Amino acid sequence: MILVTVGTEKFSFNRLMKWIDDLIEQNLLQPNTEEIIIQYGSCTITPKGVKNFKVLPSKEFEKIVAQARLIIAHCGEGTIDLLANIKKPFVLVPRSGEYQEHVDDHQIELAEELAKQGVSIANSCQDLVEFLANPTTTQINHSPKEYYAKASFLLQEQFGDARSSKDLVASFA
Repeated sequence: MILVTVGTEKFSFNRLMKWIDDLIEQNLLQPNTEEIIIQYGSCTITPKGVKNFKVLPSKEFEKIVAQARLIIAHCGEGTIDLLANIKKPFVLVPRSGEYQEHVDDHQIELAEELAKQGVSIANSCQDLVEFLANPTTTQINHSPKEYYAKASFLLQEQFGDARSSKDLVASFA
């Protein structure tokens, strides 16, 4: 099974939905031979021949993640936190402010940093084709949640009583 997820952001990610639809039309993805589940959120178009869900309850979503052979996901922090704890192939597709898929390009910036860790990133449909031809499992060294925790401790240390957080902050450096 292949899972495609765009999260629950209020902005649509129709560009990714079009890529998936194009790959199905070109028989590079074959929903007749392998189940494809799409969690489409606010998208206004969905690929043909796949199972579509606007949103899924978190337990059901986690169950699908566990069953998936590979995952195609937007580059959202919550999704990355989930994927950081699994050992299966996934590729991240960052949303772009240029296409009104988000308020800015923070997902692109995050993807650039994750790419330096060896995480598979698809900035184009061709990148997605290359991943599908050779899906690789990568490890995320530090998930966004860890970076946020570090930032929280640094802010607390700067502006509040955070004497006990120094050792924890040092462990992230």
